[in-house]
Amino acid sequence: MRSSDANTVGPRLRAGLLAGISAAVFSLLAAPALAQEAPAPDRQIAETVGPDGLSAEGLFIEANSIAHNQDTDEIVAIGAVEARYQGRLIRADQVNYIMQTGLLSATGNAQLINPDGTVQYADTLELDDELRAGYATGFSARLENNIKISSATAVRRSETVNELHNAIFTPCDICDSEGDPSEPTWSIQADTVVQDQDNAIVFYRNAVIRVAGVPIFYSPIFWHPDPTAERQSGLLIPTVSSSNGRGFSYEQPYLWVISPHQDVIVSPQINSSVNPLLNLDWRRRFYSGEARIRGGYTHERLFGNIDVDPGPGVDFDNARYGRAESRGYILGSGTFDINQDWRWGFTVEHATDPTLFDRYDIEEVFQDRGLFRADDRRLINQIYVERQTDRSYFSAAILAFQSLRVIGIDTVTYNAGDARGLIFENDDTLPIVGPMIDFRWEPESSILGGRLRLRGSAVALFREDYVGSPVISPTYLPPPGPTAGLPGVDSGRASFEADWRRIITTDFGLRIEPFMSSRADFYTVDDLPTGPTDAVEISRFNATLGLDLRYPLIRRFAGGSVIIEPMAQIAISPEADIDPRIPNEDSQLVELDQTTLFQDNKFPGYDLYEGGLRASLGMRFAAEWADGRNASLFLGRMFRAEEETGYRRQVTGAPPGTLYDPTGISETSSDWVVAATAQPLPGVSGWARARLDDNLNLRQAEVGMSASFRQSDYVSVRYISDQSDPSPLGNANYENIQVSGQVFVVGDWGVTFNATRDLSQELWRRSEIGLLYEDECLRLEILYERNEDLFAGRGVRSSEGVSVRLILATLGGSR
Repeated sequence: MRSSDANTVGPRLRAGLLAGISAAVFSLLAAPALAQEAPAPDRQIAETVGPDGLSAEGLFIEANSIAHNQDTDEIVAIGAVEARYQGRLIRADQVNYIMQTGLLSATGNAQLINPDGTVQYADTLELDDELRAGYATGFSARLENNIKISSATAVRRSETVNELHNAIFTPCDICDSEGDPSEPTWSIQADTVVQDQDNAIVFYRNAVIRVAGVPIFYSPIFWHPDPTAERQSGLLIPTVSSSNGRGFSYEQPYLWVISPHQDVIVSPQINSSVNPLLNLDWRRRFYSGEARIRGGYTHERLFGNIDVDPGPGVDFDNARYGRAESRGYILGSGTFDINQDWRWGFTVEHATDPTLFDRYDIEEVFQDRGLFRADDRRLINQIYVERQTDRSYFSAAILAFQSLRVIGIDTVTYNAGDARGLIFENDDTLPIVGPMIDFRWEPESSILGGRLRLRGSAVALFREDYVGSPVISPTYLPPPGPTAGLPGVDSGRASFEADWRRIITTDFGLRIEPFMSSRADFYTVDDLPTGPTDAVEISRFNATLGLDLRYPLIRRFAGGSVIIEPMAQIAISPEADIDPRIPNEDSQLVELDQTTLFQDNKFPGYDLYEGGLRASLGMRFAAEWADGRNASLFLGRMFRAEEETGYRRQVTGAPPGTLYDPTGISETSSDWVVAATAQPLPGVSGWARARLDDNLNLRQAEVGMSASFRQSDYVSVRYISDQSDPSPLGNANYENIQVSGQVFVVGDWGVTFNATRDLSQELWRRSEIGLLYEDECLRLEILYERNEDLFAGRGVRSSEGVSVRLILATLGGSR
């Protein structure tokens, strides 16, 4: 590594020079998107690189030979050249550096490596001394997110303007598994690409989008926000679908960035068979929180598939009926911090039609947006405040509801030809809740060696219209017949409770947990349909003393272990004071399973509670193997000294006084509780849980299995049944099977499916099956969707359609 030139400098040269090595030239195309919703990450220049301690303004050159021509003041480095400056590294066969002007050129397999690991390649590379201008030929780069770009020439005209000629961009792989060149899944090709950082825009001339090498879109002029800039306004990925209700649908979202902390997505849905639906999605961040409000509007008649004659000249498969009216929806929420412990929030949810979301295929409707969540197919409006610390919690809220549920079919008007024969739940039968207050506090120090927890709760409920069972006790239900004009029951409650529990583990492994609890409830009830004509005040008190016992027995063997764990609980309380005047608002649903069997009060709310002498017994068996396989089985049941008739409800459609027990715990012996899990193979798991009566008849059951194989394939099957309601109407009973999954059949091609089969009604309530393609830079689903659910609100008969879901790497996705 010696040079014959008289002015040869050694094989290493350090110089505190300002070199013009501009990495920003070749980072001009990061992740292009039609519109961006997040700022690009900042890139920091390292102060020092490597063990040589090179300063930010220092230049380091290493090569097989380095010569300094004193006449031209030019440094020429030849052979395996490495030049470092400002945290960046240039490699090339030859590097020429003119010290007087600061111009640097690299030729022959030139590489520019940035501090973040991204690399740019070129045949030749020329840069000035102030990082303002540069030039490259045969340019290519591999950037973040697997992005590749290449061009015949790349020019940095100034600090803010970059230009590529004959350029191509793709985030997809360009080589197959054997390393041979392959066509990328999709790419953007253009004659000229100009990045203007001042205006935060990237312009394309003669842009062509190719899929598998086939051109599918051309535009003489095309632009999008500069990836190095913060969010910019622009078009998002469109949504394309087709259904027998709306016809062909095209939805084109546009992102309007109002400020760095506020934007609006305007998304009109254009339909071939019905009028357009305009969607808006407003988002804003505040110094203390954030808010989001979605909404939509159209002016249209009702439409859908019906089984009755809608009238002359109207198609059964896409009937339009009723008057054209203004229809729309709003879905909004916000959360804001008051200080470190306090925050407040709200949700606002409303739809003009209970079928609107289904007819226009609006997604992400029934979601958690605030402190409380409504039941399925109900919207909730709320405003709340809460405080939370390590030892305490407080919340206060006001709530109102809108129901979108179908509860039956009006056979009189339906058979007479009225396509609007669906009967929806009456919103006036739902309560207005205001306020609802909850408070919990736990002292830091132990009390008698155990944990003490204090809690207070209060709520007021107001209804406009009458609602019957299960809210009203069978004792106060009106005689069979019309109930129109009966007022809704109003009620208020305040409760205070204390709970103490201690855990003791003996030397031989027996776990003993003594516990005590007490609770006082105060009610006021008005407008009962029968009985007292004036408001009544009710108070009650309950206390519980109990003991939990668990004794896990573990036996280890070669390759695993077995656990047998008997468990028991005994609790004693005064007999439950189940006053029939108290409406059952919060204790209608009892999930009797292995997680609740050993709770001293199995009701989730306050209106019903357990009393008397009772005992729960159970046994758990579990086995684990060293290779990850495992299995478990739980069997248990509860016994009580006396029956509790206050838990029983009126059977819907049966004569008055015909009662049944929906809880499974009102008899002296409860339903049997069975639960099992298993993982027999890696990636395969199953579970089952069930409730059985004394005759071992199945009341509730859930059985499921899931399997995942390879990296992306999975299949899930779930069976759910509830046969606990003896009503001849059978509205509360159901039996469903759900299947979902995706399986890749050949390479990147596969199928995806998701369906729910109603076994009692013998129909597929909702189902979709589609063709799937997925690789490293694209996911495409072409789906056929069908809905046969009589109570989903899309009309009366089945509806079906085709939709396309597309996700492109760096560009986002759509449905």
